[in-house]
Amino acid sequence: MELKVIEAKNKIEVDLIGEDHTFCNLLRETLQKDPDVVYAAYNISHPYVSEPKLIVETKGKKSPKTAILNAAEAIKKDNSEFVELFKKAFSK
Repeated sequence: MELKVIEAKNKIEVDLIGEDHTFCNLLRETLQKDPDVVYAAYNISHPYVSEPKLIVETKGKKSPKTAILNAAEAIKKDNSEFVELFKKAFSK
């Protein structure tokens, strides 16, 4: 994955080069759970010729960068828990 970042004070746009709906939707959904996030969405103009663009706006208490980093950490934690549950289920 490669990132292109365009940012303003409480808003950020990130091109997620090499990603698709799967990761973008998970990231958007996780960001929307954050009470400091006003707006979190992504757009893929054309599935064959454009990259996903993630747009995040916060209330100002935390930066959009921090909100994205927190969301990424939450996703990582959820995945770790899933892996452990999966291992447990198959070790029986």
